[in-house]
Amino acid sequence: MKTPQNKLREIIKTWKNINSPEISPVGSGHYNSSYEISGGSKQYILRIAPGEEVPKLFYEVDMMHCEPPIHKIVIENTDIPAPEVVHYNFKKDIISSDYLIVEKLPGREGGYSLRELGKYIAQLHKIKGNGFGYSARPFPLGSKWQEIFLDYAEKIFSDCLNIDAITKEEYDFFLDKYNQNRSVIEECKPSLLHLDLWYQNILTENGKITAILDFDRGLYGDIELEFAVLDTYASATAEFFNGYGTTRPMHDKAQTRRVLYLVYELIKYAFIRLARNHNRTVARSHVEECISLIKKI
Repeated sequence: MKTPQNKLREIIKTWKNINSPEISPVGSGHYNSSYEISGGSKQYILRIAPGEEVPKLFYEVDMMHCEPPIHKIVIENTDIPAPEVVHYNFKKDIISSDYLIVEKLPGREGGYSLRELGKYIAQLHKIKGNGFGYSARPFPLGSKWQEIFLDYAEKIFSDCLNIDAITKEEYDFFLDKYNQNRSVIEECKPSLLHLDLWYQNILTENGKITAILDFDRGLYGDIELEFAVLDTYASATAEFFNGYGTTRPMHDKAQTRRVLYLVYELIKYAFIRLARNHNRTVARSHVEECISLIKKI
């Protein structure tokens, strides 16, 4: 839902006194509403989370809350060009949604080197958490990755079942497959993952990455989950791993893990296409893709 100009100006005024700021919508992104703020020598991006009326996956509830601490830890501990969060408000006292303001970094979407991306993501994965899971959500972190991941898998399939994106038989099929293969979800260190590294979240200038954006899906978990998500963008290539500095595990257990992680990532599109886009045909295509993938293990 579009935020009125007077409310946008009120948000800016309560953060910083910018005389006659220019406010223009930013076209990229599919979840938050984004606006560029221009005034003075610097530019910023205002991002507004969707309201309560928008159907959400379990991990999207309070999703924006993790960004201030994650951006801070990334800036302090890596060379990753992540924007600083300069202001945020999760009280819903000005508008009925969470919002934050980040500095605008230079660059344009896409055209990046996968080798350079690999070097940055290797730095990200060296950041370790005190537990596994999505931070700043209405459910706790856990001490065992297997338990947390299987719990999250049940949650996302329940989200799909609750809106009739999958049938009860398909829900049972998915959970049976995950439980039958639970032993391949091995314990690991809780590494910080990005999980949304598509081209719109990576800016470049003169062939160099100038910004990695939108850490709101950040999760402390198995680095192989990041690799599986990168597969969906055709980015987990030899060039990426050359920059990352290690080879990808390819043994049988790792291949099974990859399928479980892929399906966990891809099934969300069935929910999104049905609940938010009202397109059952496309939603079903995602379900069928996930069924086909998981039948192979």
